[in-house]
Amino acid sequence: MRVVALDFETANNSSASACSLGVAIYDNGELVDNFEWYIKPHHRYNFFTNTYINGIRKEDVENENEFVFFYDELQEILKDSMIVAHNAMFDIGVLNSVCDVYGLDHFKNPFIDTVSISRRVYPELINHKLDTVCNYLNIDLSHHNGKSDANGCLMILLKAMELYDCFEVEDFIEKLKIHVKNND
Repeated sequence: MRVVALDFETANNSSASACSLGVAIYDNGELVDNFEWYIKPHHRYNFFTNTYINGIRKEDVENENEFVFFYDELQEILKDSMIVAHNAMFDIGVLNSVCDVYGLDHFKNPFIDTVSISRRVYPELINHKLDTVCNYLNIDLSHHNGKSDANGCLMILLKAMELYDCFEVEDFIEKLKIHVKNND
C-alpha cells in the first residue's frame, strides 16, 4: 500500500491558514519522495501569529501560490494512498478547511495517526509528541519544518512496523488492530 505522510503548518490558530505542507511518500517498500510546499494563505487567513512556533513569516510565503494551485498535484499524489499524520485530526482538519475555503472537494483517503500508534507501541514515553517520539527512535527531526515533520511521522510508522515484523502497512494495521479512519 502506498502511504503518504502529511504535515501542515499554519499561519495562525485557524485551520484554514495553511502556510506549508510537508509530504513524505512511501511506495513499494521505499521512501520515494519528501518535500515541502510553502503556501500563501487565503487573504482572509493571511496573518501570522504562529511564527514563533514554525518560523514561517508572511514575507516567506507572500510570493508563493495559494493552496488551490497545489490541489490537483496533491490529488495525484494521494491517489490510491493512505494518509498518515502525527495528530492526524489536526492535519486532516487543515486539509478539509483549506479545501472548504476554495470550494474544493475533500480528499476521501483513509488515514491513520502516529500519535495513537506511538502510544500503543511505545507506552513508556513521557508523552507522544512528534519530537519526543523521534528523539526516542533516533529519527532526525527539525521540528515544525513540514518536510522534516512529514518524514519523521513516516519513519515512526516504519519503525513501529519493523518492531512488529510487518513489511506491509495492511499487515501492521491488522496485527495491531489499528483504527483506520476515513475522511468523509
